[in-house]
Amino acid sequence: MSMEKLFLHEKAVEVLVKIYEAEKNGDYAYPLSISREVGSPYSYISKVLGVFEENALIESEFEGRIRKVRLTEEGKRVAELLIELKKLLSRDFVVRKKVKMLESAIHGLNGQRGEDVLKMLLPVKAELERIETRDSEAMEKIRHLRAQVEEILNG
Repeated sequence: MSMEKLFLHEKAVEVLVKIYEAEKNGDYAYPLSISREVGSPYSYISKVLGVFEENALIESEFEGRIRKVRLTEEGKRVAELLIELKKLLSRDFVVRKKVKMLESAIHGLNGQRGEDVLKMLLPVKAELERIETRDSEAMEKIRHLRAQVEEILNG
């Protein structure tokens, strides 16, 4: 199995991230506990770990009958990149695009005042109130834009 194909599988990414998180917490990663945490059969986890080890992303050692795994330097870099990619992919791109358009509308007013501004801002304000997302960065931007709109309306 190629590394590219392997990382197209969500479970493989989870496995590498679990090892990374265990190490970050000062713990060892164990195949059985990884299996439980990601909800995959032990046989699958063992196969994935074997591919990781063949490709020098992890090293394993046995303590009696118990196998402990740890990331190599390259494995750490790959895990960090995957974590970063997961964060990037968790963004709400639709909301971000909408926020950018609303921001342009607000900035397009260039300090104007009066009834025309009111006609322009009320729909923008309503749209900002309707937007819901779990994207914390987008929500922060929305809060900032809401405050800007209120300032213009009350100013």
